[in-house]
Amino acid sequence: MSPSEFYEELLGLPGLKITSIENTKTKIEIHCQTTEGLGRCPQCEELTGVVNQYKSRRVRDLDISGKEVWLKLQIRQYTCPTCNRYFNESPDWIMPGKTYTKRQAKWIFEMCGKQAFTEVGALVNMNHKTVERLYYEQAAARLDLASRYAQVRKMGIDEVSHRKGKRDYICVLTDLERGIQLDVLPDRKKETLKTHFQSLGPSFCEQIEVVACDIWRTYINVAKECFPNAEVVIDRFHVVKALNEVLDKIRKGLRKEFKDEPCFKDIKWKLFKRPEKCEQDELDQIQKALDKSWELAEVYQLRNTFNALFDITQTKQELLQELEFWMEHAKVLQNKFLDTFLRTLQNWKTHIAAFASTRMTNAQTEGLNNYLRYFKRISFGLPNFEHMRIRILIAAT
Repeated sequence: MSPSEFYEELLGLPGLKITSIENTKTKIEIHCQTTEGLGRCPQCEELTGVVNQYKSRRVRDLDISGKEVWLKLQIRQYTCPTCNRYFNESPDWIMPGKTYTKRQAKWIFEMCGKQAFTEVGALVNMNHKTVERLYYEQAAARLDLASRYAQVRKMGIDEVSHRKGKRDYICVLTDLERGIQLDVLPDRKKETLKTHFQSLGPSFCEQIEVVACDIWRTYINVAKECFPNAEVVIDRFHVVKALNEVLDKIRKGLRKEFKDEPCFKDIKWKLFKRPEKCEQDELDQIQKALDKSWELAEVYQLRNTFNALFDITQTKQELLQELEFWMEHAKVLQNKFLDTFLRTLQNWKTHIAAFASTRMTNAQTEGLNNYLRYFKRISFGLPNFEHMRIRILIAAT
């Protein structure tokens, strides 16, 4: 087998004939031409074999053994005898109007999935701006939002800080059944959310069965207005988080009051954990603190009971009833931090209790938001919202 035949088989590009090869320390320059001999006129779509002239085109392909591969392709310029139009042949394995093959573009696009454009540019010896343009062109061609929205039935709504410290939030929509990020909106304002959902049409709004969110009035009101068939569920994670904060405020007060008591120190995260997930030494530390404060012990037990209610109840009505009993017991303590939590629970107990019948939480949304933060970090914040949106949605496909 000659070197030309070897490289033809190695490249595996249809209709490619290699004429010569230049092999240097960093590059492999392959002189080649196509064997087709016919071109289809883009205007009248007639086949023609009339060649007006030959031109040279340099195209980048996938690297071989760490060396850049460049195809120096001799292409034909055809003349169409039917409409007298001149046009160049364009093999279907070359990106139209670009200096790289389709498989090279695919490889660079995949490399950009979890790396910054500057890093990818350095790896492939390409300007990072070229890499960026390539990525967004490929991403736009791959996104199919219509299909993505058509399948969603249970949706999570959450927000992530876009610019830290600026109270600037973006809204993240999640398909809770498939565990993917559905879309990203530029803010969490009511007008933005309503306009977006209504633009998707009545059929989309009617197909939503469950909306899970945190205790943010805008999300709840928008869900009620836009999704007539949906059960709105306040995520239990956020409710338990608020109750854990009550525990911690009590602990901080005890820490200040009893500065010489080491048992109230370094137990914050141990208090937050469920007892069944604690090691024995952690349980011993917690018990020492509980023995020193009856109030902390009572609220700790209330928190554990609160968690258990969500685990054992099977219907919304049953959980509502259990929450009423739980609140009556909690009121007896007359703790100011706990009373604040009880007011919140009273206001939103119906949507909180909806968990029992749907078993839906926003935990997947919280987890997927970590990907969003990752993309922001590797891309130096992604100040362009549309670019950030595309990167998130492509990662979710």
